[in-house]
Amino acid sequence: MFQLKKYATITSVVLLTSVFLAGCGAGNDTKQVGAGTANSTQPASSAATQKPETERTLTDAMGHTVKVPAQPKRIIAPFLEDGLTALGVKPVAQWSAAGQPQEYLQKELKDVAILHMEGGLKPEEALSYNPDLIILTSEAYIKNGSYEEFSKVAPTYVLSKDENDWRGNFAKLGEVLGKSSEADQAAKKLEQTLIEAKEQIRTKVGDKTAVLLQAGDKGYKLFGAQFYSGKLLYDGLGFKQPKLLKGDYETYSMESLAQLDDVDYLFVLSGKGRAKPPVDNPLWKQLPAVKQGHVFDADSGHWFNQNVIANQLIIDDVLRDVVK
Repeated sequence: MFQLKKYATITSVVLLTSVFLAGCGAGNDTKQVGAGTANSTQPASSAATQKPETERTLTDAMGHTVKVPAQPKRIIAPFLEDGLTALGVKPVAQWSAAGQPQEYLQKELKDVAILHMEGGLKPEEALSYNPDLIILTSEAYIKNGSYEEFSKVAPTYVLSKDENDWRGNFAKLGEVLGKSSEADQAAKKLEQTLIEAKEQIRTKVGDKTAVLLQAGDKGYKLFGAQFYSGKLLYDGLGFKQPKLLKGDYETYSMESLAQLDDVDYLFVLSGKGRAKPPVDNPLWKQLPAVKQGHVFDADSGHWFNQNVIANQLIIDDVLRDVVK
């Protein structure tokens, strides 16, 4: 009997131990499931506290893979300062011609250093400004060095294969700087201004002929429909082209002045170092636009350009001179 009770007691202990171990096992299983659940939510928690990206990988117009800083602070982008300024970005150094920067931007860029652009940007000069990003309008801007030399200075992005596509280039600039939305809004605002200006001109003076003339010592040049502000005059504001106009930036002899007799408005490129129009030439004096007082200065600072701020200034000039 004693042995039977002892056996029963031992059996009970074994059973209780089994139950206890099973309970512990169940507890461990539950803990594992809980841990697994916590682990499964860990990536979301990490994502919530993840640091912002420090760079983006983009492909430029030359096919280079460029690691662009997410928030560049020291940018060199020669002759793209108009677009930069429109997007609220100040470069560390700015383009110049013979030491003269783009005057119409100096309200915003007066304290920005001047690049010596004779022959193009040089890698060693770019290096002296310690940039974290170099943006070049096109491959043509790589004249005094190779792409590899520039890319050793800082990530270098070549914007476009078409310098005249200012809208597309401005959109790309916005993308590179992480400001696509701002670029889109600025372009749309300018487009609306252009539509309204075109309508004002049509209502006030009807269909008229205009041309942008760059005077020279022995001849002159005319801006065509695909060359800088010539594009804005014809495609944007709706002026007709004179019969003499051929090409985009051709040189004409002084004798051909007489053929500008169908021009209603003459815009003459002006500015420091620019040649004066041939006002003493009898052929000039006989032009209808000259006789009617329809000859206007066109500041080369913004008329020899295409971009948001420059185009707005040109529109303002034309409305002031033609619509008044």
